Amino acid sequence: MDMNRGHDIAEKIKVLASFVVVITAIYVGVLSISSPNQMNAAMIRLSANTANNNNKISFHNLVLGGSPFLGKFSAPVTIVEFGDFQCDRCARFAKYTEPQLNQTYIQTGTANLVFKYFPIYGPDSISAAMAAQCTNDQGKFWKYYDILFKDQGPPNFGWASKENLKKFASQIPGIDIQKFNSCFDSQKYLSFVQKDFAFATSLGLQGTPTIVIEKSDGSSSQILPGAYPFPSFKAIIDKVTGSV
Repeated sequence: MDMNRGHDIAEKIKVLASFVVVITAIYVGVLSISSPNQMNAAMIRLSANTANNNNKISFHNLVLGGSPFLGKFSAPVTIVEFGDFQCDRCARFAKYTEPQLNQTYIQTGTANLVFKYFPIYGPDSISAAMAAQCTNDQGKFWKYYDILFKDQGPPNFGWASKENLKKFASQIPGIDIQKFNSCFDSQKYLSFVQKDFAFATSLGLQGTPTIVIEKSDGSSSQILPGAYPFPSFKAIIDKVTGSV
C-alpha cells in the first residue's frame, strides 16, 4: 500500500473514532422521540436552549462570525439551517424547500438564511464543510451548496472525497480554484467547523437538518427538527412577522 494512502486512511479512522460517541448519542436521542408528545417535549427543550443563546444565534453575530448567509441584512426574520452535506434529508430541504423559501421570503427581503455546519455523518462531512467554507471566502458558498446536494451519494462512500470536493468546486463559474485548493489543503476552516459542531450540540440539537426560525435579533425562536415541507415554514414565518 502506498505510504501516503495509508496515512490518509489512518487519519480518517482517527477522525471518525473521535465522532463515534457523539454521533451515537445524537442518533439515540433522535430514535427515542417516538411520539408527538415526545417530539413536542424535544422542541420545547430546543427552544429553551436557543432562548438561552439568543445573543449568539442572532443574525448579526452569526454573520460577524463568518457563517454563510443569503438575503438582506435588514430582513426581520432569520432562518438558520444546521446541516450536513451527507444528510439525505438536508438534500431534500435544499432541493425542494429552500428554493420556495428563497423565492417567497428571502428575495422579498422578509427573511435571510444562515448555514451552520453540523457534520454528524463522519469524516467526509467534515471535509465537505471545510470545502464549503472555503468557497464562502469567494462568495460562492450557495453555488457549492447546490452542487454538493445535487451530487450527494451514500455517506462516507467516497463521493465527498478530497479529490471530488475539488472537482465540485471547479464547476463553479468564476471561482479561483488555486485559492480554493490552498484554503482546503491547509484545513483553514477545521476549527471553524468544529466550533459550529460544538455550538449545535450546546443548543441540544439532535439531528440534521434542524432549522431555527427567529427574529433577526435571536428572539422568538421556533424549531423545526427535520426536513419539513414549505407550508410548515410559512406558518412559522408568518407568525413571527405578524402576518397571521
